[in-house]
Amino acid sequence: MKIRTVARDTILEAVRGRWLWMAALGALAVVAIAAFARGLALTEDHEVGLAFAAPIARIVAVLIVSLNAITSLVREQSDRTQLLALAAPMSRSAWLAGKMVGLGAIASLTALVLTLPLLAFGPDPLGTLVWTASLVLELVLMASVCLAIGVVLTQIPPAVGAVVAFYVLARDLHVVQLLAARAQSYSDFGPAGPVVQAITAVFPRLDLFTRTQWVFGDAGAGGGLISDFSVVLLQAVIYSLLAFSVAALDLRRAQLG
Repeated sequence: MKIRTVARDTILEAVRGRWLWMAALGALAVVAIAAFARGLALTEDHEVGLAFAAPIARIVAVLIVSLNAITSLVREQSDRTQLLALAAPMSRSAWLAGKMVGLGAIASLTALVLTLPLLAFGPDPLGTLVWTASLVLELVLMASVCLAIGVVLTQIPPAVGAVVAFYVLARDLHVVQLLAARAQSYSDFGPAGPVVQAITAVFPRLDLFTRTQWVFGDAGAGGGLISDFSVVLLQAVIYSLLAFSVAALDLRRAQLG
């Protein structure tokens, strides 16, 4: 009951903050950019529209969910609303779980709204379904990361900077691994190897999430598509729980302090 109350308040706060309007405007912007790119294409205009719509929709969805989560958490801390909630007969884990459920619902609805522009370009049905499910998982994971960062950092600029740095590094982690492998092949010592391995263990592989080729139906056989999605699902669960644990430990530390 307490978790549901916190989740409902989180969703209502997002609605009052014009989150749905942001998602709708983002979807319209994706349609406009993809339609413009499609108009410039000489051949295969549908494929060109999809190639622009899918990655832009993904980035817009991540930005909307991340900014909404960070601003909500920081505003609650600055307005002392969080202290009032934690002073109620409710555990900190329950409060965090309620926030996570509310942010998860916001992430899911944002993913559905930003998937609508793709439907205008005739994507592969199965690939689009998997792409949408992967986008939901990616947004839920980013919402959990924002929850942890927003609890630890109490100001919007450093929190947003930390979230952007996390997302960029997690998205380009495969490039970092490739560069480290190249450096190790040219060096007997390979000083970057342990560092890259440590980063790989801490950060998720977001480049495996929400792949654009899925909406084209280029994911291969159904078994391969299910295998790819299983990896995405496993990473989303593990790192969301890890971020939740970090936020719970920081709240516990603040209580002891």
